[in-house]
Amino acid sequence: MTSQPKNTAPDILRDARQLYQSHKKSATKATKVINLDKLWEVLESILEDGGRDYSLAEIGRRLEKIDGPKTQSLRNAQGAHYREIITAFANAVSGSTRYVAKTKSNVEHALELITDPSIRATLRVALDEAKRLKVVNDNLHAAFKTLTIGTSMSVSVTPSTKATAPEPPSPVVESSKPELAPRLVNALKKGIDKTRLAQQGLHVAEDGSIQNDHGDKLFPPGFVTGIEAVVGN
Repeated sequence: MTSQPKNTAPDILRDARQLYQSHKKSATKATKVINLDKLWEVLESILEDGGRDYSLAEIGRRLEKIDGPKTQSLRNAQGAHYREIITAFANAVSGSTRYVAKTKSNVEHALELITDPSIRATLRVALDEAKRLKVVNDNLHAAFKTLTIGTSMSVSVTPSTKATAPEPPSPVVESSKPELAPRLVNALKKGIDKTRLAQQGLHVAEDGSIQNDHGDKLFPPGFVTGIEAVVGN
C-alpha cells in the first residue's frame, strides 16, 4: 500500500521569509544581519500576541526595546529592505502597515487594519448609515419620552336632601385635554414627517410603524398613529 501524503497547512509566511533570508545573504555588514534577525523576531512576536499593527511606529517601538534599529532608521533610504520585509509579512497575515491610534474605537481600529481600500470604504459607508439611523432612532425616542399627558380626575358628591339613607355618590370624571409645549409638538411632528423620514431611508408603514428599507421596524405598529392623535395632526 502506498502511504497517503500528510495534509500540511500552507506556509503563509513563505514569501516574507524568503525575502528576509535573501536580504540576510546579501548583507555586507554583520550588524545588518543582526538587525534583520531582530526585525523578524519582532514581526513574529506581534503575530504571536495576536496583534495586527505592523506600522513602522509599532515595530520601531518594539525594536528599540531589544536594541534594534530605531523608527527613523526604518523610514529612511537605508531602511528600504526592512520596509519590504514588514510589508510582505503584514500582507501575509492580513495585518496593517498603517498606524492605528490607540484612542480610536474598536470598530475604527478594525477598519484601519483592513488593507483593501475598497472593502474598507464599503464597510465605512455601512457603519455611517447605521450611525445615522441610530441618531434618528434616538431622537424619536427622546421626543416620545418627553411627552407628558396629564389627566386630572375630580370626584364630586351630590349631598342627599332626604332623611332616608343617602344614595351612593355619583363620581364625575373630568379629563383635561393634553397640552404639550410647542417645542414638543414640533419635535413629534418632525419625527414622523414622511418627507423627512424618506430622506433618512425610512418610511411609515400601513400599520403605523416606522421601518427602514430592509423592513426592520424601528418603532412598533401604531406608533405614528398614536403621535398623530396626540399632536392633533
